[in-house]
Amino acid sequence: MEDLTPEQIVELADSYRRTARALAEFQLAHWPELSYEQQLDLNAYQNSLLNRAQDLMTLSVRPAFHEAGKMIEAVRQATTDAQSGLKRIKNLTIALNVGAITVALAASIARANPKGIQTALNELGELLKMEE
Repeated sequence: MEDLTPEQIVELADSYRRTARALAEFQLAHWPELSYEQQLDLNAYQNSLLNRAQDLMTLSVRPAFHEAGKMIEAVRQATTDAQSGLKRIKNLTIALNVGAITVALAASIARANPKGIQTALNELGELLKMEE
């Protein structure tokens, strides 16, 4: 098991922040279409991602992984895909699920749960394919 390097921690935290920003931009672009509950869900996803980023940066969590570099790259690619997907997704349900799965991914990383990470990465990939 290898701890994340300081560079990997920053990269991961930044990917969470960028995804939270993409969710906020989606929320703003679709404000009139969203129900009150959907607004709350999006706010919760954003807050959760920002909290996970803060936990990483303050070293409140110290996940360790086998082949940490590969895992970080897979997560970086998935969050980048999610961010770009949120710019083109029109289906509110898919967008909300992208937010929920991204939060689940961040939670699995915080717990150093490789099975949870892989499941979240697979589900996120499938969701993003649905909107293509």
